[in-house]
Amino acid sequence: MKTYILVYEGFSQFEVILAAHLMKRAGEIVTVGLSTEPIVAHEGFRILPHTTIERVEAFSVDLFVIPGGDLSKITRRSELENLLKAVQSCGGKVGAISSGTLLLLDAGLASGRRFASSESIENSATERIDQPVVTDGDLVTAQSHGYVDFALELGRLNGIYKDETDYEQTLRFFKFFMPAEKSATADAASIQETSDPFRPSGAGKARR
Repeated sequence: MKTYILVYEGFSQFEVILAAHLMKRAGEIVTVGLSTEPIVAHEGFRILPHTTIERVEAFSVDLFVIPGGDLSKITRRSELENLLKAVQSCGGKVGAISSGTLLLLDAGLASGRRFASSESIENSATERIDQPVVTDGDLVTAQSHGYVDFALELGRLNGIYKDETDYEQTLRFFKFFMPAEKSATADAASIQETSDPFRPSGAGKARR
C-alpha cells in the first residue's frame, strides 16, 4: 500500500505526522512536493520530497493526504487539483485536514459530500459538519484539532488494524495517552512480544 503526503513550504506537519506513523504500518510513505527543492514545515523541519506532482501516477495511489498550511505557497494548484481528481477516479482515497480541505472544495471532490473543515466555507453543494473528523465514502476531512481522529480514521478506512481490539489499543495509546492493556492470555502476550515495533503495545513497553 502507498500513502502519498503533500508537503509544501510552511505546511503544518503536526496535522499529518501521526497519520504517517500509522499508515507506515500498512506500507510505503511517499512525500510529494511541488518541486524537487527542499521545503521547511511550519514546525521548522526541513524536508526533501520523495517525488513531485507530475511524477505521481494516480493509479498507484492508495491514499493521498493533504495537510493544512498557507495555501498561497502552493504555486501549482491546478496541477494538484487535477491529480486529486485522477486519484479519486482511479479508486484512491483522499484525506485532508484544516485548510487542506479547501483544495478538495476547489477541485470539486467534496461536492455533495459531508465535510469537516476548520475553514469558513461558502459552498451550498457541500454539507459542512461541525465534528473533528468526517468520513464520506472514500473522502476523509478533519478540523485541525482533530488530527488524532483524522489519523485513526484514515487507518480504519484503509484496513490497517488487525481487529477491533487493535483499533481500541491504538485509540487508547494515541488519543487518551493510556498504555496498551495487558493480555489476558499467555498466547496474546507472546503475540505482543513479537508485534510490529510501531504498534502501541510495543511503544508502551519502551516507555516503561
